[in-house]
Amino acid sequence: TKCGPGFVSNAAGACVPPSNSNKTLSFYMYRAQGDVDYVMENVNTASLAGVMWYLEKEVVRGTCPRHYGITRIMRMKVTVHSPPELGHNFGSFFAFDKGKCTAPGCLDFFNKHGFVVGCQNQLGTPYGPSAVWYSLPGACPLVDFKSKPPNCLVAQPGGRCPAPTGEKTCAWSYVDAGYISIAELEGIPDYKAFCAAGGNEYILGFWDGRGSPTFSQDRVRKAQDLFKSKYPGMPRELP
Repeated sequence: TKCGPGFVSNAAGACVPPSNSNKTLSFYMYRAQGDVDYVMENVNTASLAGVMWYLEKEVVRGTCPRHYGITRIMRMKVTVHSPPELGHNFGSFFAFDKGKCTAPGCLDFFNKHGFVVGCQNQLGTPYGPSAVWYSLPGACPLVDFKSKPPNCLVAQPGGRCPAPTGEKTCAWSYVDAGYISIAELEGIPDYKAFCAAGGNEYILGFWDGRGSPTFSQDRVRKAQDLFKSKYPGMPRELP
């Protein structure tokens, strides 16, 4: 079984965090978003398979435009070093909306374990065991992007720092590693014209075989190919 970064296959073939594992990891994360750039903290990201599952499940539809104005797949090289007392590489996954943690128990977890990267395997998807969602807790994770007061930076500094050390407030970092256009991936030369003509993305060949593990893995491969074509000097996969 091929698992996502930071996971191992157990005897039953499931992907689980390795026991008592706590080391520095560097790997790619991906995020589906629109044309606006912003700092990648207090957001949810995914493995490439996880992003493709999200696009198929929640973003692409039979009418234009896509949900949430999503146009691109962003790629980041993320380095993770969680606090030793956590006992493994990742913490609990928390959903973020507009920069705010929306799940109960966020602050209690962060106060106890640190602002560590969370993860959640997307079980039962056609994209297989490598479909993973992540959470990146940053400064002031309990309020949205527009409402973060300066005084919360002291009490809730987040886990992002230049070089992760394994401290509760220095557990992860990232650098941009490029992006690809979803329209280009699908083979659409002009997305605005496609939508104006009443285009339906689901009838494109790229989305053939929805629900099929074979077709789903092929979509992930095509996205990797496009990243490699656009950024030939960067590794296709990490680690």
